[in-house]
Amino acid sequence: MAEDRQKSVMDAGRKLLVLAYNLIRISRANPSGLRHVLGVALSGSSDVISPEADVRSLPEITLAELFGDKQSIRAVVEVFNDGAAAVSGLECIALSVLMVANRCRRVFEFGTYKGISTTQLALNLAPGGMVFTIDLPEDDPRYSLTISSPAERKLTKEAGKGRLVPEDLLAKVTFLRMDSAEFDPAPFLESIDLAFVDGAHSYDYVKNDSLKAWQMLRPGGWLVWHDCSPRHRDVVRFLKSFPSAVNRVAGTDLALSQKPDTDRGSKG
Repeated sequence: MAEDRQKSVMDAGRKLLVLAYNLIRISRANPSGLRHVLGVALSGSSDVISPEADVRSLPEITLAELFGDKQSIRAVVEVFNDGAAAVSGLECIALSVLMVANRCRRVFEFGTYKGISTTQLALNLAPGGMVFTIDLPEDDPRYSLTISSPAERKLTKEAGKGRLVPEDLLAKVTFLRMDSAEFDPAPFLESIDLAFVDGAHSYDYVKNDSLKAWQMLRPGGWLVWHDCSPRHRDVVRFLKSFPSAVNRVAGTDLALSQKPDTDRGSKG
């Protein structure tokens, strides 16, 4: 252990010397580039300065690994011209691939917001499927657990939740208007193929939503989280304590865990 630490320190020292040399060269040849380089370095240092926010300890998987044993997957993605989109294009693709690869028919989403992720889930449902999505009522935005971020507290009062879900998909979506802390998962126990947690990002809500989602998942079902990034430390902190294995999807802020398949385990 001490030897590994020493090697790590020596490697970091060499890289620091190279960085210093490069900064000198940039300052002489392209001074305007210093702002970019130092900005990247500062952002990276902020991401790892706190162990709770450092996502590198969570194993990373590629998008291709979501395919399972399939050579190709025909998934559908709806692209929105919305600068404040909550999920990126690659994250939409990852969600859609996971849906199709696992033939998801019953899906539960914590945090509807504008409905961009809701749309991807509804588009890729197996025949006869349904997406259940929960968010606060617009006429009663009160919540019972802690939300520490001022920006997220402001979102609780934002109108138009689910407004971007296309009209032709509305029959495949059931909107639940309530505080997820007050939501009773009992009617959904072990019936959900995929649950997507993207509601409030405070530790209390991430824990509440995740544990309820886990109860609702069928054996072999998938729990997916959004915003697994240093910007949302409470999300990362919870995921690092989650009792089942959690993986990050490369190039995204998605993390996921598969509920153990007890039937498969007993057969093996």
